[in-house]
Parts: sequence; C-alpha cells; structure tokens
Amino acid sequence: MNKIPLVAGREFFTRIQSRTFIIMSLLGPLLFGLFILVPVLMAQWDNESTTVWIHDPSGNFDSAFANTDGMKFEKLPQGTLSKGQLNAKDSANIRELLQESETGVLSLQVLDSSWNTNIAYFSEQSAGLQITQHIEEAVNDRIYQLRMTQYGLDPQDIESLNTESDLKAYVWTEEGSQDSHTEMATMLGFGAALLMYMFIFLYGSMVMRGVIEEKAGRVMELLISTTSPFQLMMGKILGIASVGLFQFVLWILLGTGISTLVGALGLSENSPPSTTTGMTDSELPTTNPDWMQMLGSMPWESIIPLFLFYFLCGYFLYAALFAAVGSAVDSEGDSQQLVMPISMPIILAIITSQFVMQNPHGSLAFWMSMFPLTSPILMVVRLPFGVPFWEIALSISFLVAAFVGSVWIAGRIFRIGVLMYGQKVSLGLLRKWLFYR
Repeated sequence: MNKIPLVAGREFFTRIQSRTFIIMSLLGPLLFGLFILVPVLMAQWDNESTTVWIHDPSGNFDSAFANTDGMKFEKLPQGTLSKGQLNAKDSANIRELLQESETGVLSLQVLDSSWNTNIAYFSEQSAGLQITQHIEEAVNDRIYQLRMTQYGLDPQDIESLNTESDLKAYVWTEEGSQDSHTEMATMLGFGAALLMYMFIFLYGSMVMRGVIEEKAGRVMELLISTTSPFQLMMGKILGIASVGLFQFVLWILLGTGISTLVGALGLSENSPPSTTTGMTDSELPTTNPDWMQMLGSMPWESIIPLFLFYFLCGYFLYAALFAAVGSAVDSEGDSQQLVMPISMPIILAIITSQFVMQNPHGSLAFWMSMFPLTSPILMVVRLPFGVPFWEIALSISFLVAAFVGSVWIAGRIFRIGVLMYGQKVSLGLLRKWLFYR
C-alpha cells in the first residue's frame, strides 16, 4: 500500500496545529509590513542635525551650501582660523569646535585660476556618506558656475540647454505596442525571487530538521518498520510543501484584506466632500494610483501559474537534498558542512538577480535560468519582463529532470543513512551509499 499520503497528511496536520504556525501565519503580513515601514519611519525620526563650519578664505563658496534637514552650514567668523591653508596653530581651535555635538569643519582652498579646489572635512568621528557626498556635489556645482562665469557664459542659459526626457518603453507584439512597465516588472521580479529564496530555505531546512529530530529520537526506526524509506521521504517532502503553500495562500489573503481595509479607511478619511470642492467629476484626481494600474496590466495569467510551478519544483529539488543531508547526520550541528554546497546555488541566484534585472534577456540571465539549481529564482525574476515560450519550456525540462535526479539521489542516501548512527559522514561515504546495492 502506498503510504505517502498518510505520511504527508501527518506532517501537514501536525505542523498547522502547532501554536507557532498559527501565530506566524497571522502575524506574517504584519511583520512583512513592519519590515518595509520601520526603516522609513526611522529615517524620518532621525532629526539629528550636523553643523558644518565653513572655512573659505576666498569667499567664493558662500552661496554653494544650502541647509537641509540633516545638515546646517555656517560660515566661520573671521579670525577663528588661519586666513589661508589650515596649519598647526589652528589645531586647538579646530578641536574646540569639534567638541560640540554633531559638528564638523569644512576647509576650502582654491589652488589656481581654474578654480581647482582642495576640499577637506574634519570631524571628531568618521563622516558618513550623506555629508561627504552632499559637500562634494555642492562644491562641484559651484566650481561649474564659477568656470562658466570666467569664460563669459551665462549659467542660466547653459542650464536651459539641459533637458530631462521621459522615456517610455514598449513591447511590440502582433496586436501592436504595449507598455512594458519596466519599473513594475523589476519590483515584481525581485519580490518574487525574494519570496522564492525565503520559502525554499525555510521549508527545505524544515524537512532536514524534521528528519534529524525523528532520527535522534529513534522515532525513525518505528516509522521505517511500517513504511518504506522512499515513501517516508516523499511523504515528508509533500506534507511540508502543503504547509508552505497553505501558509503562503493564507498570507496573500490576509495581506490583501489588510491592504484593502487600510486603503478604504485612507480614502474615507482623506476624500473631501464633493459639494465643497467646486470641481467637476472630470477634474477630480483618480483614486487609483498609477502603480495599481501597472500592477493590473502585468500578465498574471502566466506569472502566477509559472511562479507556483517553479516554487513547487524548486522546493522539491532542494527539499530532497535537505532530506538526504538530514538522514546522513545525527545532529543539526553536523549538517553545516553538507548544507553549504546545497545553499551556495541559492545564494548565488539571489546575488545574480540584480544583474538579471538589469538585462533580463542577456546571456547571463538565459544560462542562469536554465541551470536547475538557480532557475527557480532567476526565471521568476525574468517572468514579468516576458520570456519566450521555448526558453520556459527548456528551463522546465531541465528543472523536472533535476528534480527526478535529486529525488533518486536523496532516496538512495536516505534508505541507508536514516538508520545509521554515530558514523562520521563524508562525501566518500555518501558516494558509497549512493551506489550501494
């Protein structure tokens, strides 16, 4: 009798009834929202201002610096420091200035008639990029203006020659041109890749930990006496995959409900009464932002099924390998050396995804989305940009073949390693188990 459904059902119902699963399923969307919102709020609450004292003997950079939310520029009173380049006798005055909290001294020395300038910034602690980049940009802009004036050019006339063009990218199809929505495709591809990365690691490692725990508690010996090792392994993989899909769908439903509720409350609070606006319906701003329209125009009919397919195949591929590792070791600490080779392709895929998003149809994107160990992540990055059908079919063929091979390899290791105790596992020993008859 095939006992895979029994094992899978046991894994599924045991895990979804746990208190941790229930709490994390309910708090998951909230935690994701806080993960995005908290850094934004912290950046807004960071109101500490740095006072930058400007030492400019030439007097040509007085108008170069404008105060911002995080920086305040003030000119040093005459006589505070040397009239020219700072020297040793200014050390005491500089230290006195820097003893105040959040202060720095900016020294500007014009070197020649072409306005080449020596810029130095002194602070009690290492300066952040926000300060140094702001100062460099301000000084470079001022030197640009001084040089134009030196050559008799009007900065306003030169500035009027600059223009900012708004490029719209289209995809030409048999029905005509369609907006490609590159920005939305990039965000969607990266979000899908990140979800794939998290779920493969989370639920793949859950399979490994489950095998290790049952093996360490000698529960495995009882299970093996009633079912075959292959059925036990596949049951665990399918059961935990069902848990992952169930939680994933639950998060989508909860997240959609919360965002819809927040959006409805926001519209009801911010919408002014129509009788007091004095505007016609055609003049009223649309309630649907552009990003919602772009999101709705994405090819969801192909993205969602392919995402689920790559999610399942990618999970099955790595879960089988994680199950083989779990069956070969006696504790989770012993599994680290064997987990590293499995984890490297996943980490490589998430690192490479930024280059794939920049050129989703290049050679790197093509070959990495064909390689089975990286295709579950990198192909979902490419899907919002549009991928030819033959590439998807070829990638799926390689992935399915790799999944079947990984299940065969994991099954050969699992049937022996699951009942082995106290033996130091090495790659040579795994090779022997793989070909043992």
